Amino acid sequence: MKNTILALSVFLSGLFFAQNHSPELTKYVDFLDRQNVSAKDYVLGLFQKYDIVVLCERHHGEMTQYDLIYDITSSPYFEKNVGNIFTEVGSISSRENVQNFIHTKFNNGEEKTRQQTDMYRNIFPYGIWEKTNFYDFFGKLNTLNSKLNKSKKINLFVTDIRKPDENEWSSAKNLNKYFIEVAAKRDSIIAQNVIKTFDSLKHSSDRKKALVIMNYRHAFSKTLGGDKILNVGDYLSQYYGERFANVLINSSVLLPEVLKNEENKPKAFQGMQESLAQGGKWDAAFKVAGKENLGFDFQNSPFGKDDFDKWVNQNPYNYQDIFTGFVFYLPIEKHMDSFGVKDLVKGYEEEVYKKQVLVYQSLGADTSSMSIETVQEVSEVQTEKPYEDLDKMLIMRDQWLGK
Repeated sequence: MKNTILALSVFLSGLFFAQNHSPELTKYVDFLDRQNVSAKDYVLGLFQKYDIVVLCERHHGEMTQYDLIYDITSSPYFEKNVGNIFTEVGSISSRENVQNFIHTKFNNGEEKTRQQTDMYRNIFPYGIWEKTNFYDFFGKLNTLNSKLNKSKKINLFVTDIRKPDENEWSSAKNLNKYFIEVAAKRDSIIAQNVIKTFDSLKHSSDRKKALVIMNYRHAFSKTLGGDKILNVGDYLSQYYGERFANVLINSSVLLPEVLKNEENKPKAFQGMQESLAQGGKWDAAFKVAGKENLGFDFQNSPFGKDDFDKWVNQNPYNYQDIFTGFVFYLPIEKHMDSFGVKDLVKGYEEEVYKKQVLVYQSLGADTSSMSIETVQEVSEVQTEKPYEDLDKMLIMRDQWLGK
């Protein structure tokens, strides 16, 4: 009897909650109620139709998205049928070192950690990449590969621009020339690095598919900026055509500068740097539907027909124009950023500091806040909530729920 009463209470609570949400959510909730494919299975399912699948990251440092990415890449289906990962993070100059690391079977954990830290310290084209998630991801892939036979080992190809050479590091003027001539063409270079390597797989591998991990606009399949610089997604979409798909992972949206301090906005939402898609409707719909792990195509969904507000400026597109699909993996209050790697720059603080100062000088940026102490901070792991305006975002989401 007690269990029956409890079940009835839960049912009535859910019914009351559903009846009190905004009518504008109904079409989204009804659609979500019919969906039952997990984020992981949705992405894996795309490989049955597409050869190149691009994932659009949240903040670079967000941790839980890499739990999902590792679940995808460590699945038996991925090992057998895909096997290749391309990442925006990591200079092409470090590709050989990265591949060597993830394919090496270490005799002990101490040696693995030493080589992993050395490799990671030098992975960024200029400066230090201090995000914890990617470091952990490398370690997990290495452990996974040590248990797989040769035909199923995972490849990870870093694709970012080359590192500056010795002459370019010799002065701020020369480094500035590197940024103008090389870094300014970054999307084009990354795309070509992906295309050249991926196309070579048809001659060297039985697995001829790939997961590509890009951040923000680099994953877009259309150019939205006024400068008309193509994104990595543009290049890949144009080159591979119907063999290409891209997927957006749920996150925040950046607000245009002109909208951050609108006086006609409710006071609770003034001054925000980031917001939620469609003013919180999407996140509210997932909460009403009780779904925290889901994937689906934008086409033929109410989500896909919404204006594309992921980009900071107005544009004529809908979400289905920019992305093939969408995965919702955990609500925003469960996202977590993490920065730093234990002993990442230990013993290299002076070298790293001097290079960072030179980078700032070459770009005309202020170096007064920089110090050896700030460099040392990346040798310690620090976790935090990724959204500065999280409390406001939760209010924004819950306003659609009758709260």
